[in-house]
Amino acid sequence: MDDLDCSILWHLCENGRASTTEVAKELGVAPSTVHNRINRLKEAGVIERFTVILDPATVGQTVTAYIGINIESERRIAIIDRLQKIEDVCEIYELLEPYDLFIKVRTRDISSLKERVLHTINDLDGVLDSSTILTTKRHKEVSSTVKGKVRDQHDNKF
Repeated sequence: MDDLDCSILWHLCENGRASTTEVAKELGVAPSTVHNRINRLKEAGVIERFTVILDPATVGQTVTAYIGINIESERRIAIIDRLQKIEDVCEIYELLEPYDLFIKVRTRDISSLKERVLHTINDLDGVLDSSTILTTKRHKEVSSTVKGKVRDQHDNKF
């Protein structure tokens, strides 16, 4: 990735709906250049997809929780497959410590968290234990860890 790629990504992170013409105008390059660069970044897997970030509370997801799960290692794939099917599970990570898996959950309320998520997790064959952390307020959420790197490179250029 060169500086132009980083600048294009920065603009897309700021406004994913920006047209290639708008981004090109901001960067002083041809729209076809931006279009080709975006396609190349998609093909390289740098851009996985374009999406919309919703305010969870406005769509009825007022509870955000993180759950650490310890599992029997031989059941890892089956457990991850089952976790992926739970609608309220947003993210699943494998960790080194203190848990084997760590998931992010967004759900309607505490009852929904217990009934739809926690009971399902604790009933899975191979789950040894779990620990839930409830959040009380979101202060920051970024859609990509690359955004900071891209922003730093962009800010240093302009």
